[in-house]
Amino acid sequence: MLFEFVRASDGAPMSCELWFHGESYGWEAQFFERGELVYARGSFVTRALAVQWAELERQAMERTRKVTG
Repeated sequence: MLFEFVRASDGAPMSCELWFHGESYGWEAQFFERGELVYARGSFVTRALAVQWAELERQAMERTRKVTG
């Protein structure tokens, strides 16, 4: 597991995992909500690029608050 966090919009527990699919396919970042896969992005040439993208996604989810009213 790369990291765990709480999504700001609804307090859902989230986690992120990285997978390497070999030279031809590269790295993939997968996001899970309460243990269920919700989305993923792959084809990163390096692990560092996958981590960078995942960190940006996490920051966006931690900042975004649910709008009510």
